[in-house]
Amino acid sequence: HLCVRPSQRLYNGLRMGNIETVLSSSIAAVFWAAFVVAGTMWYGSAATPIELYGPTRYQWDLGFFQQEIERRVQGSLAEGKTASQAWAEIPEKLAFYDYIGNNPAKGGLFRAGAMNSGDGIAVGWLGHALFKDKDGN
Repeated sequence: HLCVRPSQRLYNGLRMGNIETVLSSSIAAVFWAAFVVAGTMWYGSAATPIELYGPTRYQWDLGFFQQEIERRVQGSLAEGKTASQAWAEIPEKLAFYDYIGNNPAKGGLFRAGAMNSGDGIAVGWLGHALFKDKDGN
């Protein structure tokens, strides 16, 4: 009978090599993929929609919302507005995201479900507390 055998060159090109090397590299690839996925979940990414998932840890760690609020309030105060007027101009969503941050109990990082599901988790902003003494300071 006839026997057709692939060339030695094909065997050499497709050889597995040392099995320990193959296994360790595949395990490393799995761990790397898990690391990337976990990091993306924790810190978010440029494509993470804030309206869908809420604030990310990355935004919270950088103080993104607090900085934006302070910038807007200071700008309004520089224009001669009162503190009450300056704080009243802060958009509700901006204050809300600053409030919930990445606290899951408030609806922040890693919570499940829509942000308006009525499950007892904060879904709105009632306003900043403003403390003044009797002299108005």
